Amino acid sequence: MTKRLALLALTLTACKHSGAGPGVRDDITARMQSAQPSIASCYADRLKENRKLAGTIDVAFDVKASTGTFEQVAVTRDDMHDTALEQCVTTEVGKLKLQTPQNSNVSVPSYPLEFAPNK
Repeated sequence: MTKRLALLALTLTACKHSGAGPGVRDDITARMQSAQPSIASCYADRLKENRKLAGTIDVAFDVKASTGTFEQVAVTRDDMHDTALEQCVTTEVGKLKLQTPQNSNVSVPSYPLEFAPNK
């Protein structure tokens, strides 16, 4: 039997205080959701070493004006204290790019990701 996992992106608090309008928040949310399979793969790899690994990782990032690339991705909170998972998550988020770039930079100070193994 293989374990399934749950990865929940908490989008409401993630972008609410970023200074971005609803369209930008929706675009950021969509990009983060598109990264869920990759981030879930990171988590699945770490579950092989610790089957009880669960918790929240908050990431902060800036979205660069005109290109829409996610830059300066950093973990601001990690309940699990798993450096390998942190690195994998920041790498995957750093690959993202908005579908519709903006005229100004957007800062997202906290985007929480919850991780929990499912049986």
